[in-house]
Amino acid sequence: MKKHMVLLLAALLLLIGSFTSIGAEKASAAQAPVYTELATFVDGKLLISPAKSLVAKGSTYVPVKLAAQIPGISIDASSGIVLTGGKGTAKLDATNSMLYQNSNYVAFKTLLKIGNLDGKYASSANCLFVWTTDEGKTKSSEMLYSISKLPGTIGGVVGKKVYAFGHPGSNWVTGVSYDGGSTIEFTMQKEDGTVWTLLDPADGAESLYTAEYLQYLKTVYNGYPAWMNNSVIQDSPFKNMEKVTILNIVPDPEDSTLLIRVRRANGQEFDMTTEAADDVQDEINQYFYFKNPKTVFKISDKMWKAIQEEKVVVGMTFEEVYLAWGEPDETDDSLGLAVYGNTYLYFRNSKLAYIL
Repeated sequence: MKKHMVLLLAALLLLIGSFTSIGAEKASAAQAPVYTELATFVDGKLLISPAKSLVAKGSTYVPVKLAAQIPGISIDASSGIVLTGGKGTAKLDATNSMLYQNSNYVAFKTLLKIGNLDGKYASSANCLFVWTTDEGKTKSSEMLYSISKLPGTIGGVVGKKVYAFGHPGSNWVTGVSYDGGSTIEFTMQKEDGTVWTLLDPADGAESLYTAEYLQYLKTVYNGYPAWMNNSVIQDSPFKNMEKVTILNIVPDPEDSTLLIRVRRANGQEFDMTTEAADDVQDEINQYFYFKNPKTVFKISDKMWKAIQEEKVVVGMTFEEVYLAWGEPDETDDSLGLAVYGNTYLYFRNSKLAYIL
């Protein structure tokens, strides 16, 4: 009995795992570029721009367009591209620049040579901090210290376009203050320029997700067929194991909760709401099976009909009961027993024999 239960769980995980590996391959191709994009802060201020600084082949590069916003750096493009700073001049060539997405980038070490500036790359946040004044250095140092104290991967939201659970629309994280305590203070800027403060518990579920993470989820799930798992969906409007197609994953315009937009076989579209969670992807994977369970487990039409109606009947296998009712509240392998609320299911020879 115990061995069979282990095999059951492994097989059910395979339904998700086989999809996840396919999605991961698709996503890794999209999410593993040669270049790592960086948010750029100058004297403690985030430069909000489509152009991002880069890490490429072990070196850091700054878009010429952003370099022109660094105090003391000027650009002359009348004959090639020449940058001038307080300590000298540099003309862009193959040794000190690169081309990325049809834009010119200058090596950060070149800016350090010609300009009265300094800086640091914060790898845990994918941010480049540049300062040109003592005040700018102080602001940058304070933020770098806060980033170094942030738990987990939270630093990845700094300088990024994000969505905050419970708040409408997208925002830019323009600053962070944290000393290792219970609360993280994020400085947020709305698309209209309004600045506000988000206080986030350091030990709770993360309340921010980046636009890049949203795009990653779209890459993994959009366009895939899936079968509904009603055992984990409260008040589900779907038939259990109903086949749908995942159309899109979008933020709710009211509170930025992630919505999973699916299309039913009749063409009807429906938005499913996720909960704020540490791992949204794990939550999404619980809602669906990504291979047809009827085919995977060779389920008869009779048993499949019962599963879709969320009924258990004598003669069902462990897999079929699990698909109908989900995970039991408790099990006793020695008795061949699975308990769902006040209902006791007894199995003999791997088939459901009694329902009490």
